[in-house]
Amino acid sequence: MFRKLAYIMTSLLFLSCNNKPIDKKIEYTTKSDSTLLHYHKGWYEIMDLGDYAAAEISYRKALEYDPDFLVGKSVLARLTLNLEERLTLYETIESNKHTIQGDERLILDVYQALTKYTNLRDQKSNNAKSALQDALNIGEYNFQKIVHKYPEEVYLKSEYIEILHSQYGAQRTLDSLQKLVSRHQQKNPFLLGYKAILTAETKNFKDALQYARQLVEQMKGVKAAKPHAILADVYFKMGDYTNAEIHANKAFNIDPRNLDASRLKEKIEAKLK
Repeated sequence: MFRKLAYIMTSLLFLSCNNKPIDKKIEYTTKSDSTLLHYHKGWYEIMDLGDYAAAEISYRKALEYDPDFLVGKSVLARLTLNLEERLTLYETIESNKHTIQGDERLILDVYQALTKYTNLRDQKSNNAKSALQDALNIGEYNFQKIVHKYPEEVYLKSEYIEILHSQYGAQRTLDSLQKLVSRHQQKNPFLLGYKAILTAETKNFKDALQYARQLVEQMKGVKAAKPHAILADVYFKMGDYTNAEIHANKAFNIDPRNLDASRLKEKIEAKLK
């Protein structure tokens, strides 16, 4: 009973959409309430705040309470910058993933496929490109099942949207986003920000800026890299590299680990030169 109550409280505390109905959630294979608490906190930090450094701390904390939580290990493997650690985590999960079944296994297989790609990329392997496509195909197939079965799992839905973008481009993804995202999820920081990016990619800069500024206003008073990274991306797509640089720097200063900001800074600097 305590575990169930703790899980509900975790969702209420760390998922960004207020007043949403409590729906069926993924059942993860861990007996530790503290593990789930820090695991969900990590998703909130990385997706809604864009704070990669804080998220890594939360995922590591989750594994302190349950070192055998394989999905937690797989998320940490995706986040760590240490190739040797990532390789070790990947092999550990591969050796034990037979213990995970059902919907949780669908998620684990996606994360393992993405980690495999990252490892090959960092090792300069010629197989990296094909591994990425394999990961995207697995992700699309598995997450399609997950998001329809668990529509309130907003971060899994967000990852599915990202995969659709990689597979089919901005406009088709915007169409899918419109169908998949419920009314109370439209203000989710990740989904709102991603909507701004997709809209800018279709050259509808007026609406893209409106969504980005809506995110800034919504997160006023919260120290987060996310809204600045989104604004930087939109301005970059507009060709306004001066404003793009301003916001990319703000995001980077809040969290130097924010991948969106650091990648944008490199692109902006190249354009300004």
